[in-house]
Amino acid sequence: MSGFQGRGRGGRGRGGGRAGRGGGAGGRGGRGGYGGQNNFGGTPGGPPRSREDRKAGRRAMQQRKEAQKGADEARYFFDQVRQLAGRRPPRKIKSERELFGTQGTAGINFKEYTEIKVSRSGGPPNCNDIPKLASFTALKGVLPEYLFSNLTLPTRMNYDQPTPIQQHTVSLGLHGLDIMACAQTGSGKTCAFLVPLLTSIYNAGFQGKEMPPHTTPCLPSALVLAPTRELAMQIELESQKLMFGSPARCACVYGGASARTQLQECASAPDIIVATPGRLTDFLEREPPLIDLSYTRFLVLDEADRMLDMGFEPQLRRIVQNSTLPRDRQTLMFSATFADNVQKVAQSYLKPDYVFVSVGRIGSTTKNITQTLVEVGEHACDKRSKFNIVLQQNIITKGERTIVFTQKKATAQWLKKELRKAGYGEVEDIHGDRSQSQRESALASFRSGRCGILVATDVAARGLDVDGIRAVVQFDLPVSKENQDDYVHRIGRTGRAGNTGRATGLFVRGYDPKNGNEVLAPFLRKLLTESKQVVPEFLKGAGGGGGAGGRNGRQPQKDTCSTTATGYKHKP
Repeated sequence: MSGFQGRGRGGRGRGGGRAGRGGGAGGRGGRGGYGGQNNFGGTPGGPPRSREDRKAGRRAMQQRKEAQKGADEARYFFDQVRQLAGRRPPRKIKSERELFGTQGTAGINFKEYTEIKVSRSGGPPNCNDIPKLASFTALKGVLPEYLFSNLTLPTRMNYDQPTPIQQHTVSLGLHGLDIMACAQTGSGKTCAFLVPLLTSIYNAGFQGKEMPPHTTPCLPSALVLAPTRELAMQIELESQKLMFGSPARCACVYGGASARTQLQECASAPDIIVATPGRLTDFLEREPPLIDLSYTRFLVLDEADRMLDMGFEPQLRRIVQNSTLPRDRQTLMFSATFADNVQKVAQSYLKPDYVFVSVGRIGSTTKNITQTLVEVGEHACDKRSKFNIVLQQNIITKGERTIVFTQKKATAQWLKKELRKAGYGEVEDIHGDRSQSQRESALASFRSGRCGILVATDVAARGLDVDGIRAVVQFDLPVSKENQDDYVHRIGRTGRAGNTGRATGLFVRGYDPKNGNEVLAPFLRKLLTESKQVVPEFLKGAGGGGGAGGRNGRQPQKDTCSTTATGYKHKP
């Protein structure tokens, strides 16, 4: 006998296998099946189930669980809607001190920042007659009173002189034009689209003058799409500041967190929804839908290139082109960079007479950031050797608010522990392996100053707006030309709104696809030269010339750069 039939909770087979609950048959080294199955997954006496059949069974079970969860969430949402019965419940309003108490100020180099060249092309025939905005105080009587007060009062945002991107896009947006805009990160893009957005929905009447009673899906007047949870939450915070004192509402919808809390916000008739594409598509495509865009007249795509780079194009097309979103909406697209291939895809979302606005060279960064590259030999590129360089050269200053970027989640975790052991005080990390609540807690600690150093993967590189970041350290630089623009987005966490900052990157020689940075040399040389930075000697000869460079015998790359010059030709 090779085994015996298990009984009760399952016996152990003679061959070493253990029978499962329900009495599966034992066998050498195997486990008995559950619920009367044999150790091959079939029924007693029947043929064994194949590996593919078992996988299909597990998938079917997972799909049933997901379907049940979705049905429960839908019931919860519509229960909330019925309880409200067309009423808007009282809002949880933050106090003026909570919202504006840590408001930053424009930096000492703000004048230099505003002297950057701005180009404008395209638009309807009268577009050139629309002047740029000279001062926010000039908008008195144009903006809703609450919005004007939030922008200009000294106790609130205390804005006076608009940044270059705000000078043009606020004026154009208030005239109802579609815009594709590109500006340095940290230049005020969020305010640039929120001001015309809030003015538009105010003029239409909050929750729409012609909207039916709110007893159906969520019907927002405006939609803002962002690539990451962190950026979506940052936009929501800025909108709360600008909406202070008004009846307007904003809900934030993103993955990685409980849907019920977000659905509760959606059931209270928000005027604005800030969302990531994945979670929004989920809510739009439920049966029945939980969100309906039929009354959405204002659409913003923030960091649009990043959403496309991250693979969100199918979701974006379903949202923008195949949903109930009106064709006569106003659309604004903002980003720090627009690669040529991304521009072609993005143009399909805008009206033919859209305006293209670029501030400085597309993909450039501000002179307010002092950039330094530190050479690392290709045979000393392990994390321990690089960390020793950080310590020896005092690249991270104790007591200075700093963000450190790594390529891998494991490196971020390791570096956090090493920095703590080296006496750098409280250090936090954010990356994909941390839960949403852990990431929010880490960011809150960094914003409040309890933590002085934040170690992050690129999940935090876009949209993270924290006052007073003095330095950015790229422990790992991007390792491919496809990701070279990440360098710009990372260093843009410092030197914001005219303030000065420092950015240091560890440049690993060679072309190793996992560690080498020499493929970025042409891009970095061009970027440093354009922003009037010192180009280190080792970089001048890197990435060019003949011969096999680095490991794997890879050839140096041609001296090209994927970013585009300011002289972009508008092609409707």
